[in-house]
Amino acid sequence: MKKLKACICIDDWKLPIFKRHLEQGGYEYTTSRGPTKDTFLMTVHTGDLNTLAIVVRAANSEASGEGTRQ
Repeated sequence: MKKLKACICIDDWKLPIFKRHLEQGGYEYTTSRGPTKDTFLMTVHTGDLNTLAIVVRAANSEASGEGTRQ
């Protein structure tokens, strides 16, 4: 199966939520500072973008329940 890279750009306070969801899903990823202040870029290695999308949506749903943090 071909490995693909997917990039996810998130607000920095969401990082622990996304890390937990990706780790529970068994994904390998790297993080770096994002393109703007207070953001992170996560590069995720996957063979199935559709399954990754489910994990990302779950993380984003959890984060949206946290509300906006400054």
